Amino acid sequence: MSQFEIGDIVVLSAGSMRMAVEGVDEGVVHTVWCHEGTIGRDTFPAALLRKWEQREDDRGGKPYGDRPRGPKPQGDRPPRGKPGWDGKPREKKYFRKD
Repeated sequence: MSQFEIGDIVVLSAGSMRMAVEGVDEGVVHTVWCHEGTIGRDTFPAALLRKWEQREDDRGGKPYGDRPRGPKPQGDRPPRGKPGWDGKPREKKYFRKD
């Protein structure tokens, strides 16, 4: 019994893009993939491939990272001043004396 079935997602053991198993013969796996709109097909020995594992549960389910999001830096008051290059409001703390 083969370790790969038609429709499995596999990668090369040395690392590669994800490929779908198209067919399985004795010790040989036929794969298909798509890269930038181009369909590719190739045949690999089964020893060079491993099943691709999806690891969604390991990350905790937060799409923005592990740090908590705090309140806005301005608080509840509206921002004053013109925004700077980074989008944060700028206030003139000093004035040039002529």
